[in-house]
This record gives sequence, structure tokens and C-alpha cells, in this order.
Amino acid sequence: MRYLPKRIGLAAAWLLAALIFASSALGQGPLRLDQANFVMDASARPPSDKANWIPLKLPDAWPLSHLNAMQNGPSTGWYRLSFRYPAHPTTLHAIYLPKHGLNAAAFLNGHELGNGGAFHEPVGRNWNRPLLWPIPHNILRPGENILHIRLLSHPYTQANLDPVWVGDESILRAQFERNQFWRITLNQTATLLIAAMGGLMLVLWWQRRQETAYGYFGLSALIWAAQSTNLYLQTVPFSTATWEIIVNSSFQVFAAFLLISLLRFSAAGGQKLIPLLWFSAIASPLTQAITPAPYFLAATSFWHVFTLLSTALTFAVLVRAALRWKNRDAMLLSAALGLVVILATHDWIMHSQHFWRDDPNQFLEDIHLLHFSAPLIFLVVGLIMTSRFVRVLNDFEALNSNLESRVQMKHAELQESYQLTRALETQRAITEERDRIYRDLHDDVGAKLLSLVYRANTPENAQLARSALQELRDVVSTTHPENLSLEALNADWRTECEQRLSDAGIALNWKTHGEFSAVYLTQPQALNLSRILREAISNLIKHAQAETVRIQIRLDANAVEMLIEDDGIGFASPTPGNGSGLRNMQARADRIQAEISIAAAGESGCRIAVRLPLPPQQPT
Repeated sequence: MRYLPKRIGLAAAWLLAALIFASSALGQGPLRLDQANFVMDASARPPSDKANWIPLKLPDAWPLSHLNAMQNGPSTGWYRLSFRYPAHPTTLHAIYLPKHGLNAAAFLNGHELGNGGAFHEPVGRNWNRPLLWPIPHNILRPGENILHIRLLSHPYTQANLDPVWVGDESILRAQFERNQFWRITLNQTATLLIAAMGGLMLVLWWQRRQETAYGYFGLSALIWAAQSTNLYLQTVPFSTATWEIIVNSSFQVFAAFLLISLLRFSAAGGQKLIPLLWFSAIASPLTQAITPAPYFLAATSFWHVFTLLSTALTFAVLVRAALRWKNRDAMLLSAALGLVVILATHDWIMHSQHFWRDDPNQFLEDIHLLHFSAPLIFLVVGLIMTSRFVRVLNDFEALNSNLESRVQMKHAELQESYQLTRALETQRAITEERDRIYRDLHDDVGAKLLSLVYRANTPENAQLARSALQELRDVVSTTHPENLSLEALNADWRTECEQRLSDAGIALNWKTHGEFSAVYLTQPQALNLSRILREAISNLIKHAQAETVRIQIRLDANAVEMLIEDDGIGFASPTPGNGSGLRNMQARADRIQAEISIAAAGESGCRIAVRLPLPPQQPT
């Protein structure tokens, strides 16, 4: 283990030597050219060496070093850069311009290598696009080489030139393609995605016009997508001045619609900000359209800082809603908007630094970051919409499930109601038929039975006629749908028993316990209790040889009890027999779920007890 550090050191030394050998074998790496001479010249070919060349260092920002030339209208300037090559290169070489503006062309040793498009309106727009020109094999020579870069400027833009690279084409192309991806390809992809989302939002708004937040958001997305084309379009169908006015003023329109949609979308308040946002959306295009060219960059800088402050205020409103009201949507939007504020501040400082800095060699690097934050805003809104959609879908499914169960329950209730209605209709038809029979029996049979009572030649016949008449009345009285009062039944029972027992010469001791007026029995209960009492009285008249009968009707909270006792001869055996009368009483008790007991009363006599359970609440 003690030899391990020594071995690691030897390995590192061998690796370093191998790298040095490889780099020497591959040849010289790309050259970075940052020392140049500059002359303002409108010619299309490189000026002569006798021109008024001024030495400077790249990067060169025209708003800092050539502002007067910019304010006089479209102008072109030339950069002369010299470099040496020790030998004729064996591989394809290229000239690489990472950043410049507005358009550029390159000449090496007097030969044109290429350009970024026209230098007259509509000019080629390459302010955000890197340029790479391969060098023909016979142009790059050993020793001194002279590279001329022609740069086009415009009062409505900020011309600049970064250090120029010369070297192996394969190495520079890798840098070019990487820069091309971040500056062009990525923005083109984001433009398509944001435009698609804007279209989707407008479709949603068209379906639900009351959701104005969707409409504002959709418009802001489409405006941003259109405005983003400025990052990669090389040719536009407008003059440079018109295009710059459209691009710069549309930023305030986009920001106004976006911030209005976020305030309404998150329900975070901040309604007092909306008139201010509308003011910027209307005033910014108007003022930039009428601003003279020398002051256009100042006007755009003012409106950009105005939009930045409006965004910061909206950010504060969202943070307040997130902290005070625990608004989840406002929390997500404030996080995304906070990043937007930071990147927008960077871009504004970069865009406006020529107003407060005077060193042309120390300005901030021309890297625009704000356009990378816009997809984040749209992504957050998409996530919020997705979560809302999922939540609404879950609620809908729960509501649908609840609705199905309620429909099934209502269907069952309708079925039950239908069956009940059918039963009521059947019962009504039965009742009507019974009423018809009752009227016929009352008018015909009842009158004839009453005549038999008065014409009977013996007491037994008269009693038989009275019994038949009472039976008829009992049957008829139980056909009515109304419940019968226990108090009225008690009176009828007592009257009938007194009449029958009196005719038989048997004394009656009748007692009642409880408040009968509030208790009602159904027709089957009343009929079967009456038949049990009548059957008991008939049996003791025929067989008991009793002198006295004690009848008690007792009421408690749960039941009606009927007790019938006599002092007759009782049963011949210790337990009652199975006569038809006793079986009839038991059958009638079972029909109304009553309990009946028949037993001997002491040494002689008979005791019959009937208990009829009552529901907790009696219908009236």
C-alpha cells in the first residue's frame, strides 16, 4: 500500500505525456482572434490598408463604441484581423463567428468565404445565430493571413461582434452545432409547443367563454410563439425598423395578457394591476411606433423595465396568495414567475447596459435567457390544468357513481311505490266491492235477521238470530279502511257480553285498566279479538256451568291484554282439550301475532289470556 501514491504519480505522468503527444500530433488548436482594427465603411469589399483603421479589442458593442454611427441610419463597418499559420493545414479549416449582429460576411486574404444574407432590406437577420464558413484549401496559407469581417448595423438594433475563431472545421463545427442547438433548434421546438398549447387554450376558452383566463393565456402563448421567431428567422417580410417595433412592443402585449391570465387563473387577487397591464399593452406599441430612431433603444429599455416591474408586482401578489391563503396554484406560479423575474432582470441589464457603462470591452456577454423561462410558465400552467382536469374527472366519476346508486335507489323506490299503488288500487277495489256487499247484506239479509229476532217463537231461536245479526255486523264493520278505537271496541264488547251472559243467567264482572282513547287497532286485530272473546263466551255458556265471569281489558305501553275467567266446572283433565273452539281461538291469535293461553283457574273454572303486542306509535 505504501507504493500506491508513487504508482498513481507515474500513471498521471504517462497520461499527461500521452495527451501532449496527441495534441502535437493533431496539430494546432483553434485560434481565438480578439485583436482587430476597425473602420466604418459602406463598401461591399474590404477597404484598403490605407483606410482609417482604428485598433480595438473584441468583443465590440456598437452601442458603446460606435453609437454615433448607429444613430445616422443603417451602416456597415469592417474589422481586420491578422493571424499566422506555421504551415499549410492538412485538414479542412473554417471561420466561426459565435455571436454578432445584425448580419456579417467574411473575407480571407481577399476571397469571400460567405455571408449571412442580404445587406439591404429586407436584410439577413443573424443576431442570435452563429455563423460558420469553411475555408477553401488554397486560401489559408502558411505565415500571415488577413481576415476581414463585414458587419451590418441598424439604429433599431444593437450591433456587436465577439471574438472570431479560426481552426479545424470539425472542432469548430461541434461548437457551432452546440450553439445552434441552444440558440435556434431549442427555440424552434419551444415555439411549436407553446403555439400548440396556445391553440388548445383558445379552444378551451371557445367552449367555455366565461373562463377568460384561458383566452388571455392562449393569446399570450400565440403572441410569444410569434415573437420568438425573431430568435431564428433570417428573413422577414418587413423592414428592420418595422420588424423591431413589432417584436419589442409585442413583448409588452404578451406580458400583459400572460400576467392577467395568471391573476385570474390562480384567483390570487391583484385586480388593481389589470388596468396597469392594459395600459402597457396599448401604450407600448403606440409610443415605440412614433419614437425617432436615435431614441428607439431608450424607449424599448423603458418599456422593458416597466414590464419587469409589472411582473415583479404580479409575483408579489402570487406570493401573498400562496402564503396567506395557502393557494397551491399561486405557489407554483409564483415559483415559476420568480425565475422569470430573475432572467428578465439579466436580459434588461444586458439590453440596456450601454446607458450606464462606457467600457466597450467589459459589457455583459450577449446571452438572452428570458426565452428559456417562458416554457416553464407554460409547463406550470399545463400541470395546474392537468391537476384540475384530474380533480374534476375524479369528482365527476364520484358524482356519476353516486348518481347511479341514487338512480338505482330511486328505481327501487318507484318499484315499491308502483307495487304499493297496485296494492292500494286492489284494496280500494276490494273495499268498494265489500261496501256493495255490505249494502246488499244490510238492506236484505240484515233486515230479514232483525225480523227473525222479533218473530222467534223461542228464546233460543231469538238468540240465534241475534248472534247471526251480530256476526253480520262484525264482518261488515271490519271492511272499512280506518283503524278502530280500542275505547269503542271495549264498549261494543261489553255490551255484547252483558247481553249474552244476562240471557244465560251468568253474572259479569267487567274491568278495564289504562287509557283506551289514544289506542287504535287495525280491522284484522279488532275482528279476531272480537271473535276470540265471542268464542270464549259461547264455550263457557255451553259447557262451563259458571255463575260468574270476570273479564279484564288491560293496556300497558307494549300490548293490549284480554283476560277471561269463570267459576265453572273447568276442564275434565288437568290441561285443556283440543276442541274445535279452542283451535279456532288459537288460529285467530296467530293471525294477528297475539299470544293466547288457556288453562284451568284454580280448583275449578277456566282462564283464557290473550296478549296483543302494539307498535311503539299508534296511528290515529
